[in-house]
Amino acid sequence: MRPIYHSLMVFLGFLFISIGMRAQSITTGTLQLRNAQPSTVGLTIPGTGVTSYSLVLPPLIGESGQTLTVQTVTGTTATLGWSSTNFWSLLGSDITAGGTATGQQYLGTKNAQDLVIAANATEGIRIIGVAGASQGWIGIGTSSPKAPIDLARTVLLSNSGAATELRFAEPSAAGTNYSAFKAADQTADITYTLPVSAPASNGMVLSATTTGVMSWRSAIADVPRGLFAPTAGNYIHTITVGQDIPTGSIPIVTMVNAAGTTIAASVTAIDATADTFTVETSVPLASSDRISWMVIPPM
Repeated sequence: MRPIYHSLMVFLGFLFISIGMRAQSITTGTLQLRNAQPSTVGLTIPGTGVTSYSLVLPPLIGESGQTLTVQTVTGTTATLGWSSTNFWSLLGSDITAGGTATGQQYLGTKNAQDLVIAANATEGIRIIGVAGASQGWIGIGTSSPKAPIDLARTVLLSNSGAATELRFAEPSAAGTNYSAFKAADQTADITYTLPVSAPASNGMVLSATTTGVMSWRSAIADVPRGLFAPTAGNYIHTITVGQDIPTGSIPIVTMVNAAGTTIAASVTAIDATADTFTVETSVPLASSDRISWMVIPPM
C-alpha cells in the first residue's frame, strides 16, 4: 500500500500545482517567473479587449544585437524569430561604415520610395527615391523638386558674428576659389528685385531704383548728351542740358561738320543755376554744322 500511497500523493501534488498555476493565470492574467531569488518577473495580458492568440518562440537562441520579431502569422498564431535588422536610435546609433554598399549603414529607404521627413505630420524634406532623372534630388518645402536641391521657401543665411556669405565655387579643374555675396552693416532690410530678362546687348549694366528694383541700362544711359544745331553765323553758342548740372561736372564737346574743314570749339562758361554751358567756336557756324556734347557728372 505504501508505494500506491506515495504515487497518489505525488499525483495530487502535481495536480494541485497545476490547478494553482491555472487559477493564477485565470484570475490575475499574470505568469510569474522566479528562480532562487525572492523577486519575480511577470508576463501580464491586458485587462480588457483581449483576443486569444499564441506566440511561438524561435527554436534556437539568437545572437548578440538581434531582435525578436514576428516572422509569420497564421490565424491567431504568430511565429517569432531572430532578426539582424538595424534600427536607428533617437539618441544616435553606432555604425561601422556609412554608405549604401554591402555591409554599410544608411538612413533611408531601400526600395523605390521617397524618403520623407516631416514634423507634426507636415512634410518638410523629401528625397526622391523613384528611379528616373530626378532620383536623389532633394526638395525642401516641395514634394516635386525641379533641381538637385529645390528650396521652395525663403532662405536665410544667419550669422553668429561676421556676416555670412553665399559662395559659388569655381570649376574643380580650375582650383578651389569662389565668388561670394555678403551683406554689409545695415540699418534696415534691403530687397533687390532682379530684371525680368537678360540684357538686350553687351556692355549693359545693372541699375536700381531706390526701392531696389533692378533693370538693365546702357552704361551712359543717364549721362546728358546731344547734338546742338547752331544759329547760322554765330560763333558763341549756349547749350541747354535739360537737367541738373552737378558741381564738378565736365562738359565734353566736339564738332560735326563738312569734310575738309577744321573748326575748333571750347567750353567758355558753365551755368549750374540755368543748367547751361557756353561753347565758342573758332569760326561762325553754318546751319548744317553740329556741336556734339556730353556732360560727365562727378564720380
